[in-house]
Amino acid sequence: MVTFGERVGQDTPISVDGVDGMPFTVRDGLYTTKISLAPGIRRGGASEGHSEGHSGGFDFMESYTDTEFSYQKHSTRTIIALIIAIVIVAAILGGVLFSMYVFNESSNIEASIPDSTGNVTLTPQQSLDKASDWLILQRDSNYGWTNTPQSLIGLRFGKPEWFLKDQTQSALSIKQMEIEIYEYIRQTEGQGGELEEDGVTFTDIPIPFGKLATYINARAATCQEPGGFDPYNMLKSVERDMKNYSGESDIDDNYYYFSLGLLALCNSNAKIPVELIEMMKSAQLPNGGYVHGLDATSMVVVALSCLSRGKKQKTDPEETIDNATNFIMRHLRDDGSFGSALNTANVVQALLANGMDPDSDIIDNALMSIVDKQKSDRSFGSTVTTAMILPALAKKSYIDIKRSIECEALPTQSDDGLIDVKITLASDIADANITELTFEVRVMAESNLYDVLHKLKDQHPDEIVEYKDYYGDWGHSIWSINNHEIVKTGTHQKFWVVQLEQDTVTSLSINDVVPSDGDRITLLYTSVTLQQQ
Repeated sequence: MVTFGERVGQDTPISVDGVDGMPFTVRDGLYTTKISLAPGIRRGGASEGHSEGHSGGFDFMESYTDTEFSYQKHSTRTIIALIIAIVIVAAILGGVLFSMYVFNESSNIEASIPDSTGNVTLTPQQSLDKASDWLILQRDSNYGWTNTPQSLIGLRFGKPEWFLKDQTQSALSIKQMEIEIYEYIRQTEGQGGELEEDGVTFTDIPIPFGKLATYINARAATCQEPGGFDPYNMLKSVERDMKNYSGESDIDDNYYYFSLGLLALCNSNAKIPVELIEMMKSAQLPNGGYVHGLDATSMVVVALSCLSRGKKQKTDPEETIDNATNFIMRHLRDDGSFGSALNTANVVQALLANGMDPDSDIIDNALMSIVDKQKSDRSFGSTVTTAMILPALAKKSYIDIKRSIECEALPTQSDDGLIDVKITLASDIADANITELTFEVRVMAESNLYDVLHKLKDQHPDEIVEYKDYYGDWGHSIWSINNHEIVKTGTHQKFWVVQLEQDTVTSLSINDVVPSDGDRITLLYTSVTLQQQ
């Protein structure tokens, strides 16, 4: 047994005046330590002075006995110090780089806000993102919502990138909105009658102007031509119904929706009749508000602000706006809200439209009061309410449909926007008795072929005595012109096909063909013979 620190025998290692318990000598600046093995310790067999047959020891450092371990003390310490220094410098540099990364990332993140109890409250931007995501998930199997146009308006402000990054999904929802409009037209066909406004003849759409105005604003927000579907003119229908509004309260026709009607005209670059502005001004109550209270008053401010920021009007709405704004501010509560989340959202739109700083305390407190009312699923109750709140959370108002939606300029409803399209009727069926004729049709720019064909019948009634189309899976198609109907039964079937320039047959529906000024389109009545099975 070896015990360091006591003198046992000649071959036993001792620590007298040694370093770290081991004896040493100095040779030319090199510290040398000698470790000797005690008796009984062998190397691969017997120790010195012991027989080959001794087996009481154990192998220690297999090939060494009386081995000298040498090291350069000063050199080793230098190397160790250098390594430690490198590690420290690397750690400091890594810490600096990590701090820079965290700072850079945090500049792009809006932190959540802890409330007085320590719970985390979403910021308005975070609330907006989550509510928008929730709304998208609520689409039905037809890619629409309970109120499809309102939802599209809300998402246009709440999640504008959805219309860019996921174009297929948003396009399906926009298409569903178009189908809903066509369905309204189909359901009310023959009820509206032919009307004339300012020299424009159109077929009225007999549905509440509040709903119609929402569709127009949604079409403008999604970069569609807002006026609609010739011979139906949605803008003229809204304008006519607003002129006939008696001021009586109705669920779809009140001054909230009257304001949406003005916004529809304003966001479509249409001319605003002075009498509509005067109607709005004269309906204001002595306290500055409107019937139906805060929501209606807020939307009046938004609509009149759209007019005051647009073309110069013959009647000045500024006093009406100021009185309505004073009425609104008297409803400010201690918690920063103006009532319910929807009340407050409408007020935020009004204040922003009237020029209030989006970063003001009034706006910030109002938005936080809306966030506080957000439900655990990140909605604000129904899809309609959630959609109506999104613009305010985005710090926008309905006048921004016209001002900040990024899409090509919408066509102005004026004579300058008219184009001429040539329509040729022809047939390759010998017994069809169709004489090839070409007609010139004048329509608004951006009109589709559906609009053009209805105008064709209106502008050339002597030659086009009858025209019908039908709605299928891919939109509208021609059913009959001058009593030459399509035939889908039997082996000899007949169709109307649309030929564009160079007689190219298109598979698009007549809703999706949008001619340019001077284009020539041929409607060919043709046939196909099917082989019998």
